[in-house]
Amino acid sequence: MPAHEVTIPSTFPLQGTLNIPHHSSDLLPAILFLHGSGPIDRNSDAPGLPINLFKQLAEHAARIGFASLRYDKRGIGASGGDYHAAGMYDLVDDAVAAVRFLKNQPGIDPERIYVLGHSEGAILAPQLFEREAVKGLLLLSGIAESLKVTVARQNDMAFTELAKMSGWKGFLIRLFKVADKGRKDSDKTVAKLTNSTTDTIRIKGVKVNAKWFREHYAYDICNTLPHVSCPTLVVTGSKDIQVLPEHAETIASLVSGPSEWHLIPDLHHLLRKDAGEPSMLGLKATYKKAVQLPIDKELLDLINDWLQRQERAES
Repeated sequence: MPAHEVTIPSTFPLQGTLNIPHHSSDLLPAILFLHGSGPIDRNSDAPGLPINLFKQLAEHAARIGFASLRYDKRGIGASGGDYHAAGMYDLVDDAVAAVRFLKNQPGIDPERIYVLGHSEGAILAPQLFEREAVKGLLLLSGIAESLKVTVARQNDMAFTELAKMSGWKGFLIRLFKVADKGRKDSDKTVAKLTNSTTDTIRIKGVKVNAKWFREHYAYDICNTLPHVSCPTLVVTGSKDIQVLPEHAETIASLVSGPSEWHLIPDLHHLLRKDAGEPSMLGLKATYKKAVQLPIDKELLDLINDWLQRQERAES
């Protein structure tokens, strides 16, 4: 599977990997991968958490005859720009630049481009489609609401778990009202972010991507999904507590093109399975363990089946 280092021309040059599965006289279908949130590189790796989603998905795509493109997010890895200064719409601009770049590569069929978005990528992909038509979207671990609502629910779950903690530690947490103080600090942070006017601000000395928060918090993907007229596959895990699993059905119902949705039992946000009971406070430990495992086979089979059906429908 030849892997080529490429430079994608965007507002800032983006470095990526173009995978071509084999030499062929026929034009190949291809997949563009769009990252989740955070300082994520082309493989979906974050500092201290080698998630490695996109490298595995690219290898799987090659095995079934699909080329693929993945890239370092703006300001991350070898890509230019400032990660903290980039807003949501800047990331959409980069995604549009990437899909246009992919369409113009030798050996790639520009009419058979698919976009796979994971987490935040599932928010960006429908916005990309509004500006640049593609053959299909694959939306993994997505939401059908504003990210502001999602983050508020995640915080509430964490603080509720904190307040219910048992034992001596739980006693101290309640005695010192740690959860209540945490909620108040969180509310102050959100207010500071939404009232900001600069690309970045500092909160307790830490540089934060304020523009990104403002744009996401003012945006609701439900207004964009009806504009998606291409075939769409929506997949979420039943153990994904970073999103609402039932949103998979909602997303599929909102797009105007042919769609299907799947809820995979025991699958969590990093697309691996865990039989345990998920909790917000336990996510770090769960994810540290999960990244040692490959991506779930049931998910890969679903993706493979859906892609092959789209290709057969074209022939």
